[in-house]
Amino acid sequence: MRVTAQGSTSRALMALSAVVVAACALTVTIKVMATDVKTAHPWRVLDQEALERQVAAYARGPMKTSRDGVICPIAAEARPGNKFWCRVDDTNIVVEVKNDQGDLSISKL
Repeated sequence: MRVTAQGSTSRALMALSAVVVAACALTVTIKVMATDVKTAHPWRVLDQEALERQVAAYARGPMKTSRDGVICPIAAEARPGNKFWCRVDDTNIVVEVKNDQGDLSISKL
């Protein structure tokens, strides 16, 4: 009778283990399905040199595009509506990204 009791306990533990594994698999599946795929793909960033040259040209004139004295955020996202500030010499410049192609709206603060 003792052998039968051990076999019954073993079967019960195996059944319980199968239920726990199934519950874990279901939880992982729900978590993966609920993940937002868009967040896995980061926005593109603006080319740092081109950004600084464009801001310099706006602040100093089209013939003075040197990046010397230009400070802009590093890795600014090319996300429509993204707004940030640059500094050219002693002038504060507001830059807003107009679309995901990197077109900018630049104005003095």
